[in-house]
Amino acid sequence: MRSRHHLPLIGAILLGLVATGCSSASDATSSTVRQASPKRAVGLPKLADLPAHAYLSGPLHATGGQYMTDDLGRTVQLHGVNAVYKLAPYRMTVTPGKVNTLNDDDAIRIARLGFNVVRLGVLWEGIEPGVGGPNQPGVCTPGVGHDPHMWNATVAARYLDEVAKVVAALGRHHVYALIDMHQDVWNQLFSGEGMPQWATCTDANPITILPGRWSANYSNPAVVSSFNHLFDNDVVGNLQGEYQRSWTAIARRFATNPWIVGYDPLNEPADYAPLHLHHRWYAPRLSCLYGGSSGAIRQIGVDAPLPCPVGSPSTGVIQAIQRVDHEHLVFPEVDNASHGRQPYLLGRINLPRIVMNFHDYCAQRSGVTGNPTDLEACSSAELATMVHRTQERDQMGSKVTPAGPAMLMTEFGATDSHSLAEMLAMDTTTLGLGWMWWSWRYYNDPTGSSAEALINSEQQLSPSAAAISTTYPVAIAGTPLSSVLDPVDGEYALTYLPNPKVKAPTTIYVSSNTYRAGYCTVVVGGTITSHPGSGLLAVNNAPGADVTVIRITPHACVGKVSRPAKV
Repeated sequence: MRSRHHLPLIGAILLGLVATGCSSASDATSSTVRQASPKRAVGLPKLADLPAHAYLSGPLHATGGQYMTDDLGRTVQLHGVNAVYKLAPYRMTVTPGKVNTLNDDDAIRIARLGFNVVRLGVLWEGIEPGVGGPNQPGVCTPGVGHDPHMWNATVAARYLDEVAKVVAALGRHHVYALIDMHQDVWNQLFSGEGMPQWATCTDANPITILPGRWSANYSNPAVVSSFNHLFDNDVVGNLQGEYQRSWTAIARRFATNPWIVGYDPLNEPADYAPLHLHHRWYAPRLSCLYGGSSGAIRQIGVDAPLPCPVGSPSTGVIQAIQRVDHEHLVFPEVDNASHGRQPYLLGRINLPRIVMNFHDYCAQRSGVTGNPTDLEACSSAELATMVHRTQERDQMGSKVTPAGPAMLMTEFGATDSHSLAEMLAMDTTTLGLGWMWWSWRYYNDPTGSSAEALINSEQQLSPSAAAISTTYPVAIAGTPLSSVLDPVDGEYALTYLPNPKVKAPTTIYVSSNTYRAGYCTVVVGGTITSHPGSGLLAVNNAPGADVTVIRITPHACVGKVSRPAKV
């Protein structure tokens, strides 16, 4: 059985080193400093309390390696939530009192919980609703694609105007948005959402809903046919061309927006034709949807392209986005069938600004509430997925990013189990893995339950909210070596190799849930520049320091501080 009190060996060693005043830094350039916060609840500072560069702002970058970076060269960690409205009008709104509201009030609560990103859902049906229902001959007849005349620029612009208002509300509180083109089991005809009815081609398979949980419809023949025609792009409706048209409009609209972290091209896609090549399994049609048939996505371990359907355009949705947005990141998702220890199924993406994107849920969950039916088995399975994906990332290097892409877990959680959330928070911290929790609110989700939400209908926090609102490094002025969180004792320790070229501070969100009576900070190889008791701890690297260690404990600082010795 996995212990809730486990700490990685390196973390335990580092905790011991800093507690005794030892450091790897030179005596001449570093000393141990302590700062005690007032004996009051920790509070997130107002924007004026710290220099602007203490907060994340501006575009993020992914030039290779596990971590994203900011304009100041700091390693960035994203913690956030999902907000997707799956019913008409298929988007969030800033209008108060609506079931799909996401406005300044939400953004303030999100920021105070330490979250700095929202995976914000948009739906193809919302931006390009078109006209008519499924199986239209002018769309679904086999043949070479042409314009199906479903695009309405005015409708798309009005839709994106409303999305932009939500992005602006989040940005006012230093919260990024990851634009997510969301779908589940194709669309509402099959108990899901996302794709326009006009783009639904079922090959005469009846449009029915299979009994049982909504996800059973991934095996619905009508759903399978609809996905197949999208991936094969083999009907006159030119489905991939229209999908790219929608994405081009989104990316063009937000290309210069500083509060967009990037784009998620397709939520939980289902490619039903996996292929085994050179001892590995792939989802080639999904890869070709992302990167086209011109060879941008290659096999792993073999410098060869993945085979694409005849109807695949030469460039995919990633290139469509990057043609109009030359700055923001793209987060292509793995096939929905890939989970646990199963292979990632995407090849090496030889394109810039790519972030490896995956979801993580266990099988030991209630199909109704999403809560674990076996806590230890569920948490261990989800940890195994995180570790497996981290190992796979190392194999995803391309000519553009030889060290492999950055990575982000854009969905996990979906539970009000405090115990499971606590374990997952500890594990993601140890792995240095950024994440987005599912979800912020329930939003009448047709494919979810109210137990998944961090905020209930009475505006109260779920038990899981306290568990995931943890202390973590928002931006690190160097290369992280170890990040250790003990949710039981409340101790947190970060160790990193300082980058002398980075002049901005390392910033750590300090959780008010953990340190309600204040906290003690011990730093080796750096100087604390934030106010005592600040909810955002800022530490400048000490000149010439070889290593920086920051330890936070939920009690007053005690004892004398000695000058560190070399180790």
